[in-house]
Amino acid sequence: MIKCLAIDDDPLFLKMLMVLFNDIKSAELIATHNNPVEGMMATVKSKPDVLLLDLEMPYLDGFEALETLDVPPKVIVISGHLNEPRNTAIPISRYISKSEVQSAVMLEAAIKEVMGH
Repeated sequence: MIKCLAIDDDPLFLKMLMVLFNDIKSAELIATHNNPVEGMMATVKSKPDVLLLDLEMPYLDGFEALETLDVPPKVIVISGHLNEPRNTAIPISRYISKSEVQSAVMLEAAIKEVMGH
C-alpha cells in the first residue's frame, strides 16, 4: 500500500481527496494538513511514499526537512495553476491541475506513475 500525505490550505479540497482515496485500492491517505509547517513536520515523522502538495499556499516553507529523510517522498504538486514553482529545492515528480483531480482513477494513476508501478 502506497502511503500518501496531503498538504493544502483549502479544507474542501482536502475533504475531496479523502473521498477520492476511498476508491483507491493501491494507496491510502494517511493524513491531511492545511498548515504547511505542521504538514512538513508530519511528513518527516510519518515518512509517506508520496506527498500531495499545493505550492500556492502562503508561507510555504520547511522543505529543507525533506532532505533529512533517507528516502524522501515523491512530490505530486496539485495546483490551480501549473506555473513553475519559485522554490526549486523541492524535488517535484509530477504536476496535476486541481481541475484534473476529479476522479480516483486519475489520481491513482498519477500516484502509481511516480512510484514506478
